[in-house]
Amino acid sequence: MPEDEIPAYLPEALRELYAFAGRWKDGSDDHLENSPEIFQHQDCLYSVERLKKDKNRITFLEENQANWTCQVEAGNNHSSVYCDACLLWDDNVEGHIIVNDSLYHFLKTFCLQEVVFGCKHLYTVEGKIDNIQKLFDKPIEEVWLNGYYISPKEDGPTHSFYCCEDVLVMELHGEYWLGHHCDAPAAFNGDVLSSIALRKITSN
Repeated sequence: MPEDEIPAYLPEALRELYAFAGRWKDGSDDHLENSPEIFQHQDCLYSVERLKKDKNRITFLEENQANWTCQVEAGNNHSSVYCDACLLWDDNVEGHIIVNDSLYHFLKTFCLQEVVFGCKHLYTVEGKIDNIQKLFDKPIEEVWLNGYYISPKEDGPTHSFYCCEDVLVMELHGEYWLGHHCDAPAAFNGDVLSSIALRKITSN
């Protein structure tokens, strides 16, 4: 997006994200108009036109069924991230609470999650990362570990990401997701799968 179309009151991390990908289409044409479709596969980053500013808070992201939203402080480059997802399970919470002290950290976790869920080929895998390594001839590399997202900070990190042979691996609440756009590694169809429950979710 042209920088002059991005609200100046947004924290720097969000301005940078919109400048890089604020109108990035993924070719599906079934998402919000003029929105960065690559960030609307699991949760949804609002388009700039859809941002909601109420006093000093900006709502910029929501869950795919609108069960919760995330907010940041207007005009604060060091804003924490606030989320009201806890309302789904905690009757003692009112409104949005701080879930991450770093917007950059939050957005890294969010963007990588959306990249995985937006892959043309998506799988879930049972087991541990060491077992998943059996699917690849090359070592799995760490990309982003111990990512905090929408859960209360005291609950600890929920996301970790790895990659190998053009496959991005996400650990989410102890479950592994594998996503790729190219042809699947040969091991995905080999005997090694007898010890790993690899289940295909989608092929767009």
